Amino acid sequence: MTKPPEELEALRIEIDAADEALVKQFAKRFAIVDKVLAVKQANGLPAFIPERVEVVVAQVRKLAEAEGLNADIAEKLWRVLIAETIAYEEKQLK
Repeated sequence: MTKPPEELEALRIEIDAADEALVKQFAKRFAIVDKVLAVKQANGLPAFIPERVEVVVAQVRKLAEAEGLNADIAEKLWRVLIAETIAYEEKQLK
């Protein structure tokens, strides 16, 4: 395998740092999800609340647009994140 240009290596280091920050934020998000689970359990609420999903997606699209990120890509990523969060909650609520 050929050694990539130095500028590519530097950019890969930046991507690795961004990935680390994302993982930390996802961990923080799931710690909050655990608190949400406790409230849902105490109040007999389901994991999937369609109206909330659409509010979150709309907020993410707006944030993405403000940051110059393609809103369609952001929505796709968040829908996967939301689906995984719901699956996690459903497993915990059983």
